[in-house]
Amino acid sequence: MKDPFSQARRNVCELIQESCRKLKLSVTDEEVEKSLEYPKEQFGDLASAICFELAKRERKAPRSIAESIKESIKPGGLVEKVEVAGGGYLNFYFDFGKFAKLTIEAAEGSRNYGEVDVGKGKKALVEFPSVNPNKPWHIGHLRNALLGDSVSRILEFAGYKVERENYIDDLGLQVAQSIWGYMKLSNRIEGKVDHWLGKQYVEVARRASEKEVEEEVRGIMKKLEEGDNDISKLGRELAEKCVKAQYETAFKLNIFQDVLIWESNIVQTKMLESAIEMLLKKGAAVKETEGQNSGCIVAKLEGMKEFADMESPDKILVRSDDTATYTGKDIAFQLWKFGILPNRFMLSVFMKQPNGKQLYTTSRRGKRMPFGKADLVVNVIGVEQKYPQKVLLSLLKMMGYEKEAGSSVHLSYEHAWLPDEKFSGRGGSWIGFTADELIEKAVDYAKGEIKNRFREMEDEEKERIAHAVGVGGIRFDFLKTTPEKKIIFRWEDALNFEGDSAPYIQYSHARAARIIEKSPGRCRGVDCSILSSPDERRLVKLIAKFPSIVRNAAKDCRPHYIADYLIDLATAFSKFYTTSPVLTAPEKEKKARLALVRCTKLVLKNGLELLGIETPERM
Repeated sequence: MKDPFSQARRNVCELIQESCRKLKLSVTDEEVEKSLEYPKEQFGDLASAICFELAKRERKAPRSIAESIKESIKPGGLVEKVEVAGGGYLNFYFDFGKFAKLTIEAAEGSRNYGEVDVGKGKKALVEFPSVNPNKPWHIGHLRNALLGDSVSRILEFAGYKVERENYIDDLGLQVAQSIWGYMKLSNRIEGKVDHWLGKQYVEVARRASEKEVEEEVRGIMKKLEEGDNDISKLGRELAEKCVKAQYETAFKLNIFQDVLIWESNIVQTKMLESAIEMLLKKGAAVKETEGQNSGCIVAKLEGMKEFADMESPDKILVRSDDTATYTGKDIAFQLWKFGILPNRFMLSVFMKQPNGKQLYTTSRRGKRMPFGKADLVVNVIGVEQKYPQKVLLSLLKMMGYEKEAGSSVHLSYEHAWLPDEKFSGRGGSWIGFTADELIEKAVDYAKGEIKNRFREMEDEEKERIAHAVGVGGIRFDFLKTTPEKKIIFRWEDALNFEGDSAPYIQYSHARAARIIEKSPGRCRGVDCSILSSPDERRLVKLIAKFPSIVRNAAKDCRPHYIADYLIDLATAFSKFYTTSPVLTAPEKEKKARLALVRCTKLVLKNGLELLGIETPERM
């Protein structure tokens, strides 16, 4: 796995360390590495601020130390020269012919260029989107689903074995209300099951406060929790039909998973009881005998610095009537995810997915399979669950599982809306704004753009490209924003062929493909030192950075790092294409520039695939 910029960074670090040893300046490898920055183009290819740190210890001016280090450095490897700038920066300039050769050989040497080994030999478990099985996905659910899918792809590319899990709460109030609606209002399913159930749930929610309805729903919930009765069988049947309909939506968005974990099967395995027993034994929870929480099992969090800003941070895990709260269930599930609780699930095949892989499901019958027991756990859950997820980490630490707590990631995200709409499953404000309708509208919008721009295309190809562009536009628009910020989805932004969008990047990929198509075959004897113009150098450096971008995106679980990078790469390629003719250039320039085009195309493709976006060869 070749990483050109990491190799260059190591080269620079070694030169600085060697110089510091000569000058008897004490500095660690980590300090030197952290001091490196990517400067503006006129200030070299890498810069170090280490002299500012050294100045504090040596009680000398940073620039004076920088001058001394510069004088004692003998450039070599990828470094051609060193200069001092500003108050004490060290600016390093590459031997760009060598660096371009290293970069192009690395990119052309592997279809999977950009892969890194952050997770080599480790397993990551990503839970998403966990939508209740009584409604369709709406635009609000999409952010969860797309974040989870993209993070899974990035972690896989970073060397992890990734397990994609979908937690299905089939014992909750909403499911019980939907069963009541099916039994009392109508059992004639029309159209897509998740849409039908969702609309009926809106009607049930309007009547939920009626005393008779409330009592009957409570009775249904009890039957669901008891299991192995006609009500629980009906509930599972309806929920499975709904989940299959939800997956029809997922597949349109190129989202695939490995296993469904049903809450009813968690109850069946007695996992919660085992977890509570562990919590009590290790002193992470207590059973209250007096006060307002008498009879409850409670996580005692008062006095912990993580909850210092809360007046009453203690969290009930099991109520006095022996029913578990969401947090109680979550800690049990988290312990299973790390393999702390044994795997008692039985699994069977739920369906075969369009990507050819089986989707498994927990069930009453089946076989044991090696799910769970992960090294890294990523829970994609909305920002409103920040406190319960913090409780989860604290409980792991209190039980002595510090490593597991450090390997638990709450990938929290803000909500997504259309400009004039917020969404509520109960209130029905999602009707007309489901993910299915969003996809349909995006593809239709893309068809119009493609029809106007590319009249010579066959209709079948237009259809295929319209789907890739429409779905790509949705995915990129949701993923390009940091999860902590709210999203307002606008069609004109998501499907803009000339803005910060998937179509813009897809078009750059297609443009590169057309150039390569017109000059088939590999070029031998490429002289990379010819790539010396500012636009060529900028493109080379961006291609070289790709593995580092992937590494950071994997470590931080942040797909928007990839999206930002792809926008920069597509923009740099556009400038290069404008200023550096390829097919009409003299032979030596043509060979070098074609190599650069091939590398750009590969990186655009690999980067978009990490976001789950297709890359048409023609647009």
